[in-house]
Amino acid sequence: MTRSRTSIALGLLLVYAATATVAAPLYAQEPPPPPRSAPPPPPPSYYPPPPPPYPPPPAVWVPVAPPPPPLSPAMRAIYAPFYVAGLTLRYGFYYLLIAPFEVFGRALTYGVNGGVDQEPDHNNGEHR
Repeated sequence: MTRSRTSIALGLLLVYAATATVAAPLYAQEPPPPPRSAPPPPPPSYYPPPPPPYPPPPAVWVPVAPPPPPLSPAMRAIYAPFYVAGLTLRYGFYYLLIAPFEVFGRALTYGVNGGVDQEPDHNNGEHR
């Protein structure tokens, strides 16, 4: 009995090995590539010109008024105190109220040296 089981097992193994070697090449092959379609057409050698741009807008002529004549000396004398008052208010406000705070803020920020490191004396006190 052991001989028949051994011979059956050996026979089945032989049949399996024979079918595996014959069937393996059939399944291992890649499927054939798909059929080729027609190649794409080449790009045209001439492209049509671009459409014309929009026409420029029509020119609008606006008359420019001539500059006014200069003031007479009498009007300058009348206007001068108001001009001085405007300048005094504008710049006086800045230099009397804002500038001192800016300078004080910079002094606090940069310190005594003013943000610049002092370089050591390289010539040892000798002057050329």
